[in-house]
Amino acid sequence: MNDGQRPLWSGRFGIRPAPEAAALGRSVGFDVRLAPHDVAAGIAHVAALRDASVLGEADADRLTAALAEVGQAIADGTLAIDEVDEDVHSVVERAVTERLGDLGARLHAGRSRNDLVVTDLRLWLLEAARRLTGLTTLAIRTLVRRAREEADTPMPGTTHARPAQVVTLGHHLAAHAWALLRDLDRLDAWAGRTSTSPLGAGAVATSTLGLDPAATADRLGFERPFENSIDAVSDRDFVQEFLGVATIEATHLSRLAADLARWTDPALAWAELDEAYSTGSSMMPQKRNPDTAELSRAKAARITAAFVAVSGTLHGLPLGYQRDLQEDKEPAFDAAETLERVLAATVGVLDTLRIDRDAMRTAAAAAELFATDVAEALVRAGVPFRDAHRRTGELLRTLDGDGRSLVDLTPEEWAAFGLPEGGVLLDPERSVAARGTPGGPSPESVLRQAGAIEERLASRSTGRTGRSA
Repeated sequence: MNDGQRPLWSGRFGIRPAPEAAALGRSVGFDVRLAPHDVAAGIAHVAALRDASVLGEADADRLTAALAEVGQAIADGTLAIDEVDEDVHSVVERAVTERLGDLGARLHAGRSRNDLVVTDLRLWLLEAARRLTGLTTLAIRTLVRRAREEADTPMPGTTHARPAQVVTLGHHLAAHAWALLRDLDRLDAWAGRTSTSPLGAGAVATSTLGLDPAATADRLGFERPFENSIDAVSDRDFVQEFLGVATIEATHLSRLAADLARWTDPALAWAELDEAYSTGSSMMPQKRNPDTAELSRAKAARITAAFVAVSGTLHGLPLGYQRDLQEDKEPAFDAAETLERVLAATVGVLDTLRIDRDAMRTAAAAAELFATDVAEALVRAGVPFRDAHRRTGELLRTLDGDGRSLVDLTPEEWAAFGLPEGGVLLDPERSVAARGTPGGPSPESVLRQAGAIEERLASRSTGRTGRSA
């Protein structure tokens, strides 16, 4: 093999890999995303080699400069990928060696692609998490702003997708904000566990060169170095956990999207998506389709599939690096980038959503929504709840048989039922105002919730997902 065409591992081999084997193992097409982090890891490793007296100061400076130059060339798109390049690590090392000759060949001392790739991936995911944290925070703030605006807008609350009790739109929007706030907590906790540097673990057993993993961890912005070299190169639970966190958040966004699609359905017409977040039909000129909501709803399945794919890859895998672990990156990249797109679109949809308050209030005046109010009025009058529930249900059955509803009861019928002032119960504003319990749907409660969420956002530490490597 020509030296310029040798893979990094070619010394033991006398022939090049079969083309189909090389194609199967080649990952540079997707792991080139790791290039900035590979360069950063390389520069930190050069410093470790210098501190261990493996490199002199001048050689370390030349290697550092060459790595920075290669990183810029990759970012600019001016560095060509060679057919011998298996992965991003091969690209970076080859380009440095082309610039520096034998000095470039010293870069990899005390380092393996096993510890390098997992270092790069941790750095990439931590950076992705910072972007997701920012977008999730923006989505929460947008939900809270809209919740404040709609704190006193009554709407039907549902269970089993059927009318249940009156709530407020602000209460419903705040519910989505609370869910996303938990996603922020999960991202923070994940980042705290993930901020561990594997660099210096080598292939599986560190090296004999006296490198300092703690100093390297600090240079790369990690909170700590690895504790066990086998675990350092084997561990992918940080990928699995990231995908689990992403799956939960994508599910939350999917449920929000389902609500938006339902509210903007012309059959309800409670809200309208802005044209910028709707699409038309290639055949039906009248259509305004909620494609943004529908796609956001569906992307949760794609992200869940990434979690399942990585979990399946890791299941039953022995410790130590196995090439199976190459399959962790594409699902992780795709899930992070998909979630980022969904969040950005969701913020836009929420920001521009138009609410028809009159339509919502009309729907919230449906008599069936006040059955629980009637039963609880009987309870306040001293009737045991089970008796109140039964009596209210029997009344509704009788009215339904007569083609009537609660709104059709006369004052005399209300009095005979035991609630002389029962007619006043059938008012959406009264119904939600009566539910001022903390966490309830009353306007005052919604405003308290909004304030509590804003306080949580203001007090959140930026020390983990906010830390820059």
